Amino acid sequence: MNDNGQALILLNVEELKNIQLEILDAVTGFCEKHGINYWLDGGTLIGAVRHKGYIPWDDDIDISMLREDYDKFMRLFNAENERYKCHSYENDKDFLYPFCKVLDTHTVLYEPDKTGNKLCVNIDIFPYDNVPDSRQAKKMYRRRNKYNVLVTAQRHSGRAKGSFVRRFAAWAIKVYVKIFPKDKFVKKTVINAKKFTGVKTEAVGDFMGCVAGFICNKDIFKEFIDSEFENKMYKIPKEYDKLLTLEYGDYMTPPPEAERVTHHKFEAYMKKDN
Repeated sequence: MNDNGQALILLNVEELKNIQLEILDAVTGFCEKHGINYWLDGGTLIGAVRHKGYIPWDDDIDISMLREDYDKFMRLFNAENERYKCHSYENDKDFLYPFCKVLDTHTVLYEPDKTGNKLCVNIDIFPYDNVPDSRQAKKMYRRRNKYNVLVTAQRHSGRAKGSFVRRFAAWAIKVYVKIFPKDKFVKKTVINAKKFTGVKTEAVGDFMGCVAGFICNKDIFKEFIDSEFENKMYKIPKEYDKLLTLEYGDYMTPPPEAERVTHHKFEAYMKKDN
């Protein structure tokens, strides 16, 4: 049962992935209709290039857009969709993620469990924002990383695990963030990312995600090709190798076996009425 007494059906990993793919199809179909450029990114892009689908130990989907397309998507998407809704701080001040998530409202998802944050099964959409040079990028990534720690502390109410020092540090951060308004650090993340919006630059970076700090030339996103992902075709940059090398280095070599595990903790359910 959820908070409203509605019956919930626990989803296994394959069922979860099928729902994510349905969200992806709704998003990419909308983008094609409205001339919005997107690309598979992060682990999803590696999965498309290396596995033609999910990385075997992965369980989420990431796509990205340049800021102009991202803003257009957020402005238009919800008006044309009933089941799927995009949320970000910019259109929902109570949403404690700075980037956009497109949610399947027929589902419920708890992170890491029912004691934590309540969402729906979703996919992530990240904007790439203007940055004039690597010096500014380093400052923006340092701020992003600091805010990410504080936002995560606001989002999760469960107890930290690990050594005493780790647990004490997590507790101290949670006490600290309670002093401030709930949306303070999400807002700061967004302001930091959009610092050079409207400024003509050659480079962009991902200042709302969690990837290692890098910048790339906008030319990487001038041309797109179709790439297979779970038996369907989606857009990736024609120069995907440049992008992935900047993000991950040798992305074609899988990590050691001990590291082939998901980094996400959640419980996902389908609402029984659906």
